Amino acid sequence: MIRAALYARYSSDQQNAASIADQLRLCRERAEREGWVIAGSYEDAAISGASVILRPGIQSLLADAQAGKFDMVIAEALDRVSRDQADVATLYKHLQFARVPLVTLAEGEISELHVGLKGTMNALFLKDLAKKTHRGLRGRVEKGFSAGPNAYGYRIVRRLNGEGELVRGEREVDPAEALVVERIFREFASGKSPRAIARDLNADGIPGPKGIAWRDTSIRGDARRGTGIINNELYVGVRVWNHKHYVKDPATGKSVTRLNPESEWIRKEVPELRIVSDELWAAVKRQQEDIARCYAAVKQAAQARTLHAKRRPAYLLSGLLECGVCGGPYAVVVQDRYGCTGHHRKRTCTNGRTIKRKLLERRALAGMVDRLVSPDKIEAAVAAYAAHINRENRERRIQADADERALAKIDRAVAGIMAAIEDGLYQPSMKARMAELERERKEITARLAEVPPAVPDVHPGIAEIYKRKVAALTDVLSDPDARLDASSDIRSLVGKIVLHPGDKRGEIGATLHGSLMGILDFANDNPQPGQSRVITSVPPGSRE
Repeated sequence: MIRAALYARYSSDQQNAASIADQLRLCRERAEREGWVIAGSYEDAAISGASVILRPGIQSLLADAQAGKFDMVIAEALDRVSRDQADVATLYKHLQFARVPLVTLAEGEISELHVGLKGTMNALFLKDLAKKTHRGLRGRVEKGFSAGPNAYGYRIVRRLNGEGELVRGEREVDPAEALVVERIFREFASGKSPRAIARDLNADGIPGPKGIAWRDTSIRGDARRGTGIINNELYVGVRVWNHKHYVKDPATGKSVTRLNPESEWIRKEVPELRIVSDELWAAVKRQQEDIARCYAAVKQAAQARTLHAKRRPAYLLSGLLECGVCGGPYAVVVQDRYGCTGHHRKRTCTNGRTIKRKLLERRALAGMVDRLVSPDKIEAAVAAYAAHINRENRERRIQADADERALAKIDRAVAGIMAAIEDGLYQPSMKARMAELERERKEITARLAEVPPAVPDVHPGIAEIYKRKVAALTDVLSDPDARLDASSDIRSLVGKIVLHPGDKRGEIGATLHGSLMGILDFANDNPQPGQSRVITSVPPGSRE
């Protein structure tokens, strides 16, 4: 007796909830006529045929085929199994390996010829369907309607046209949310960070997009992709469409966002949807540019410190000396004396003063020990910095925990819907709910991926630790033979030493610049040159 397994799929392009039942009924009638025994049925509801990777029904069918639970598979047509040419070929190979033929009511027993020809036809159908859908959406945008989800600050207009049909894609400004959008733009333009803006909005009890709490990523988004409140051109009356498209990752079956060339973007003026002025929009763009420049400078400096840390300096102060006239480097130029390389090698600087290396080292070490940073200044600066960093870390952890709990809740909801479908309790509303849950999952997952790495909490007693380590370093520096080994610690404390000619003949002044971030790393005994931590550029102490 031949055991047959039935498979059916109901996809979004076939809007008939009874489709699966009809497919299974036809397959069952065929099995009864042939005298085959029904060993089981498998189905995937409201799932596209573009990929089999994410379909639980087809995955269960393959697993049971490998386990030998049936002798053949019956489906209504090959496109009900999959429209993706590669997936059809892969599925056929797996069933052939399990010695389980695939029979469809439309094509009969599937062979390599069906896989090649029918798979190609189905793939072309998907491509043609995508083009037609894209063309239809573009037509809606050209007419001034929305072709995507509703943005924060607007509400959907529900009305009927002259023919009694519902008008889709029409939006109007939501007065209450528009005030929040203006507030976000004003505060960001004034220098307030997205994290602080989100924190204050939540403290004021203002619900964020989709009614959830505000997050900094909801505000700053990604300027290149046009996401985030401050990057949405709709707020200045311009609807931007077709700036991105989605492709399926063949390894996971999930959609991946790809940016389209800017020449393919569609921009449509919609002045009735303007919320912020051009002046406020321009102020926000300037603020974003300033932040981008600061970030690039910090990143470049971090990379330079990383490269510098990988090679041991030739002398104790190598790489730290700077000419106060031209800003170029000071280096050993003649007979163990430091001089401006711009003067002695390029003749581009007027500073011809030189100083003995050992003399300069003694002066620099004395300045480090005696005057670089007083313990009182360190204690005050560290206390303020520690409070800021530790508070940011707490907020980041709270947000991450909330996102993890939200993901777990979504997983439970998806599992519950899938269990209900498997029990035959499918309802059309389940499709919309599953799509909503998937959107929420993507948003949360993207937000978690964008979270920057946490900066380690600053120890509250770091000032005392610093005092003890400076005392130990002083002992090391008193030994001339061990000084070079302490060069990494010296570079943690010293940002640079600026040398400039004095008033008297042969006199050279030296200004020693310290770094609070270096002091923190020095006290923690944990140099972190790659950390993008920024504090005031004013040196905490100097010595002439």
